[in-house]
Amino acid sequence: MLNKTTRRNLKLAAKWLLLVVFLVTLTAIHLIYGKKACDSFAIFSGALGMFIFGMNMMSNSLQMIAGNRLKAIISTLTRNPVTAMLTGLAVTAVIQSSSATTVMIVGFVNAGLMTLTQAIGVILGANIGTTVTAQLIAFKLDDLAWPVLAIGSTMIMICKSRKNRSWGEVLLGFALLFLGMKFMGETLKAYKDHETFKQIFVALSHNRFLGVFAGLFVTLIVQSSSATVGLTMSLMGTGAFGDDPYLALMAAIPIILGDNIGTCITAVLAALGASRAAQRAALAHTMFNVFGTLLVLPVLHYYCQLIMMTSADSLRQVANAHSLFNLINVMIFLPMTGVLRSAVMLILPQSEEEISTVTNLDKRFLATPPVAIAQAEAQLKVATDIMKKKFIKINELLQNQESDIDEIASATSSIDSLRKQRDEITRDLNRFLIALAQKNLPENLSRQVTRAIYLSKDLEIISSQLEKFMALLTEQSENSKSLTPEAREELHLCMERIMEIYGCLIGNLKLTEQEAEDISQQVYSQAMLNRAARSNLLHRIKTSQHDPLESIILLDSLRSIDSLLSSLNHACDHTMYKF
Repeated sequence: MLNKTTRRNLKLAAKWLLLVVFLVTLTAIHLIYGKKACDSFAIFSGALGMFIFGMNMMSNSLQMIAGNRLKAIISTLTRNPVTAMLTGLAVTAVIQSSSATTVMIVGFVNAGLMTLTQAIGVILGANIGTTVTAQLIAFKLDDLAWPVLAIGSTMIMICKSRKNRSWGEVLLGFALLFLGMKFMGETLKAYKDHETFKQIFVALSHNRFLGVFAGLFVTLIVQSSSATVGLTMSLMGTGAFGDDPYLALMAAIPIILGDNIGTCITAVLAALGASRAAQRAALAHTMFNVFGTLLVLPVLHYYCQLIMMTSADSLRQVANAHSLFNLINVMIFLPMTGVLRSAVMLILPQSEEEISTVTNLDKRFLATPPVAIAQAEAQLKVATDIMKKKFIKINELLQNQESDIDEIASATSSIDSLRKQRDEITRDLNRFLIALAQKNLPENLSRQVTRAIYLSKDLEIISSQLEKFMALLTEQSENSKSLTPEAREELHLCMERIMEIYGCLIGNLKLTEQEAEDISQQVYSQAMLNRAARSNLLHRIKTSQHDPLESIILLDSLRSIDSLLSSLNHACDHTMYKF
């Protein structure tokens, strides 16, 4: 699999290649057809760029406004396929980007916060929600574009609040979207009667697979399904598909179908380098659109007749074709969510290695802070589970009165393996959290990031204390010194109680103030018991019940337990959810 640096370099190379192709095409048009044709092509390209830029600005700003709520909305309203579908529809309709929604879903699945079944439901809804853009374009709000542009620009310049500036960017993006549509339409009018154009669109109307490929190819290039739909609507509005409404739809609808497949590339790219579970979510998105297209193509004639009955306006017909396709597709696949999941699992089955792998952190999701913090918290939970395994290993040794040097060596090896896993997680997690903290975050998210950084450090300290405790047991074994049953039992009871406190702590990494106070009281009580154990040990040392080496090991062990209790108390403070 390609590493991140290679993928980044490939993306950069692809962008430069597209720029070179554009410049070569512009030069060729100028040399072959003259300056007028070159100017028209340049205006069309600029208008398309304005449309895409405006749509992305509007989508990104809406995400910024709604971003802090997206995590809660998606994570709490996806308990069954129907609510998951409705959630995906609503979120995508609000942020105006199915690509953004699917990338978030890939992030949630990658973080282990969402199952594949939940993800499929949201993806189905996102495919309906994305058609809102086309319906909006069909209202032909060109006349509002300039006033909205003025209002949006003014808000960006004079508003001090980040939220108000984001609303200004939404209005600015809205205006640029419609201005781009207007300029594209005006430019295409000059070419609708050109012989080459006529031949292309006649071919599209007679070969539906060619139309699907055209929609797929354009969407892959512009990385936006809405841009492809907008371009198709511009062509339809200018009469480029011909004067026969039926044949025009026969040419336009396959492009829309191909566009639905092409939009899956965003989720596929997001899943590259992510976990296998995230790759399954991207695959489910792709399979949904591919199968839907294969279902419609054989009955395209009837589908076109149905669309023509929905409206007499050509632009509205394209928008309706886009909406109805996704709606019918969802109605077919929603009851078959389990079947789609089984098909995905058949293609990408779960392996034994996958079960033991930890959650991936992907810096691409830093662009959506709620998803990024969700991933970080999921990774933090993985680290706490590894720590719990360490506690269990040590406690089993203390509980087993007959444990010999081989068993201690085996436990040491297991703990060392767990340490390496935790070190890898902590290193990546700390880098991820620092990168996230350096972003311009809302106050509540900033506090969450700070809390996660502190908790990560607490776990690191607790881990090192457990390893020190294990080293003391190893030292005792290597020197052929067996702890007395009383001493071993005292250590076992102390460690067992600490493990119980740790279990309460990690059971919910967002404690209420009362829960945190209860755990702090448990820590205090155990500290008092530990002090009593130390007093008993000192008494036994004075009465010569332990030899010197055993006494030192026991004192160091109790000191390690004191340090563990202190660290647990700090972790309890940092786990308390104060926002």
